[in-house]
Amino acid sequence: MKKIFTLLILALIFSCAQSNKSESPYNMNEIIFVVEMDSNEGKTIEDITEFSKFYTDAIDTNEPNSLGWGFYESGDKVILIERYLDGNSMMQHGKNISEEGPLEAQFVQFMEHFTINKIDVYGNASDELKEFVKPFGLPFYFHNAYAKFSRS
Repeated sequence: MKKIFTLLILALIFSCAQSNKSESPYNMNEIIFVVEMDSNEGKTIEDITEFSKFYTDAIDTNEPNSLGWGFYESGDKVILIERYLDGNSMMQHGKNISEEGPLEAQFVQFMEHFTINKIDVYGNASDELKEFVKPFGLPFYFHNAYAKFSRS
């Protein structure tokens, strides 16, 4: 009986070790948007800083599948880096900021503060995501990954 119990324990340990190997700690589906913007005329550094904090908090509160969000100074430009769990998470963001979305009013304010020059998208974006962003009428540039990792 002792041998059977030992064999069962060893089988359980081996089984758990195997299942952990198949669960990757990496998110291979992450999509990263790097948005190059100008601050709109009449907006001070203080206005931009205050609004950036407000908008970042709104995204953090309303979008649990947004992995990261940050506004950065880059000379006379503002860079926004958006990290999404996957393409579906980004499409949810697009729906949230669209008409009748929960963040529509905040996005109107966003556009009062910034002019978007271009959006570089890093990661393997699906055709569905590429079609989804077309109606926004913004300059999107897609960059597929050769190799990457992203920890969640």
